[in-house]
Amino acid sequence: MKISTNIIEDSIIYICIILILFGLLVIGNISSFQFNSKDFLKQLIWVGISIGFFLLFLLINLEKLRKFAFPLIILGLFLLIAVFIPRFGVCINYSSRWLDVGPITFQPSTLARLILIFYLVHFLVKNRDLIEISKPIRFFKNFIPTVIFTLLYFLLIYKEPDLSTAAILFLIYLSILFIAQIKVSTILLIASFAILVIILVFKYGPEYRTARYLAFSKFASGKQLDKEAEEKYCYQPRESLVALSNGRLFGRGSNDGRAKLFYLPFSKTDYIFSIFGEEFGFIGSTFLIALYLILILGCFTLAQRANNFFYTLLIAGFTFNFAYNIIINIGVVISLIPSTGVSLPFVSYGGSALLIDSISIATILNASRRARLNNKSILRYA
Repeated sequence: MKISTNIIEDSIIYICIILILFGLLVIGNISSFQFNSKDFLKQLIWVGISIGFFLLFLLINLEKLRKFAFPLIILGLFLLIAVFIPRFGVCINYSSRWLDVGPITFQPSTLARLILIFYLVHFLVKNRDLIEISKPIRFFKNFIPTVIFTLLYFLLIYKEPDLSTAAILFLIYLSILFIAQIKVSTILLIASFAILVIILVFKYGPEYRTARYLAFSKFASGKQLDKEAEEKYCYQPRESLVALSNGRLFGRGSNDGRAKLFYLPFSKTDYIFSIFGEEFGFIGSTFLIALYLILILGCFTLAQRANNFFYTLLIAGFTFNFAYNIIINIGVVISLIPSTGVSLPFVSYGGSALLIDSISIATILNASRRARLNNKSILRYA
């Protein structure tokens, strides 16, 4: 039985509400045990702000917004550059990823990804007639702005340093090209170039990064590590796995969780899934992952049903952004991927991330609704 588009759209909203409530539950619990109620109150305030922006982007005219695609991509560049300016940028844990905007601290790379997606979609739609001749030479001739801006965004985010977000940005770029039906030979060429860059990054990049990844690869494969290397590079992955294993089938409950008692750093952000797994067990973790799967599949279904090149690409691009964040965050928690600074959408603590996630969902629903109305108009007057 085919599920109606209206039901899918409503389900996406309900799932996001459930995820936010789960996030508030875990953040509030962690905050109470760590004697830090301010974080919970801040997250509550951001939930209210995010609802306001959700409603705004649910109603905004996306076609008219396309007129500002180029100014927005330039704005994104300025924001990414601003994190390196001492008066505006904030350095936390040796990373310059944040901007100090009055009473709030904001991470521009989260917004920059959405801006880049919107610009890429706009440019591809604008030059749709050139996609048929998008083999490598023609692609780099006709679509060079997409390459230049993606590369600039990638380099600025990598410089922060934030390799995981930069990698997500590049994966989104390739995914959008694939959905737009750019020639596979072109996509493979770009991917090959990216692999070469990654090899060079590890060969000529900072020594600590190579040491960390080598230590993690040994840890993940069960090989013996010396105590100093394990404590320095693998403490978080080890404690994350301990927390998940302690959860067993049904979880230890919110009062008996161990990891949140300062055993696991970044418990409210990068490793909140570990806390959730320890307290709600395998059943709870599976339920949370199932919600994310339904959310992603629902969004991709909306993209497929849009029957409009612009709306299809836009919905797919924003959905890929969600999907890669979820995959990498959970991959880190279960030690499939080395530790990174990627949050879990709607659940992790962080106001700017929650705001951007809410804007993303609102844009997806907005695009789906407008595509549906356009299709009805075409059928009516056909």
